[in-house]
Amino acid sequence: MIVFKILLFLVSSLFLIAGIVTIVSPDVNNIFLPIETDGLQEAHFARSFAGLITSIGYLSMRSLYSSSKVQVGSVVLIIIFFTIISKIFSFIYDGISTLSFSTFVIGIIFAISLYVVQKSKKNELDYNL
Repeated sequence: MIVFKILLFLVSSLFLIAGIVTIVSPDVNNIFLPIETDGLQEAHFARSFAGLITSIGYLSMRSLYSSSKVQVGSVVLIIIFFTIISKIFSFIYDGISTLSFSTFVIGIIFAISLYVVQKSKKNELDYNL
């Protein structure tokens, strides 16, 4: 069991480092990305993908050290959060295109809707079972 925990820790750390480096570095082409991006759309896609990789690394690291059960809505919200952060860095380094801005707005609306629905579900739970 300890071997699997160590393996999970190492892979999660690699995902976190690879995602964060790709998101925050001015040039998307780095050691962690196995493709060369030349255009604006490819750079936006690479940073969005890096947000997904970062969220997977964070969630797997969190599952390794957490004893509580995480709700599905929280997991999706964390994935959307890291994707939105990667879009913001993509706007800074790569500029804004119509498609990237529209996906950013859709992500914000989705995250707000998911948060509101999740909070309302928590208020509706009956704890007197």
